[in-house]
Amino acid sequence: MRLSLLTLTLACAAFAASPAQTTTYLDGNVTGLAPNTGGTLSFDDEKAMVLRTGLTSISIAYETLSHAELGAVKENSHDVPFYKFWARKHKTETQLLIVDFKDEQGADRTMTLELAQPAAETVLNDLQARTGKQFVAALKPARPDKPAEAPAQKKPDPVASGTSKQGLEWWGDQFWKTQRNADKWSKPSGSNNEQQ
Repeated sequence: MRLSLLTLTLACAAFAASPAQTTTYLDGNVTGLAPNTGGTLSFDDEKAMVLRTGLTSISIAYETLSHAELGAVKENSHDVPFYKFWARKHKTETQLLIVDFKDEQGADRTMTLELAQPAAETVLNDLQARTGKQFVAALKPARPDKPAEAPAQKKPDPVASGTSKQGLEWWGDQFWKTQRNADKWSKPSGSNNEQQ
């Protein structure tokens, strides 16, 4: 009975820690890391998260975190040729995580990590739980095929307001008489007008 209870307790403790997340260090001023370096972000330590990349391992204490923010969501298509339609559906969504912290010497450091979109939200939630601080999430996902939209402003209708009709030329105006092009109709002469 004791052995099974001990085994159950150890198994729960192992699963309680957040799993390690695969990440890419994109940008920042962390010494010893080059941009676009792949690595693993782990939360095994109770007092610090660890970014392991190849030969370097950077430990970031939770108490030194000053800011964390989720960036925009990106959709990556992995450069699949257009004719391979069966492979075009394999797209992954990634999200940026920007973290500000102080290193061992007390210098301000920033790093931008790219994680899988669900993993980025998990990491931010874990950082909030471990630090007790509230961090910022992304407002709107951005898509590479659509530019970011500005707030919509209603444009005045020049036809309705009667201010300007420039730029409203239509090829059919030379063939059909409508209320829209009434000012361009040829005026009938006086002799034809008397016959009608």
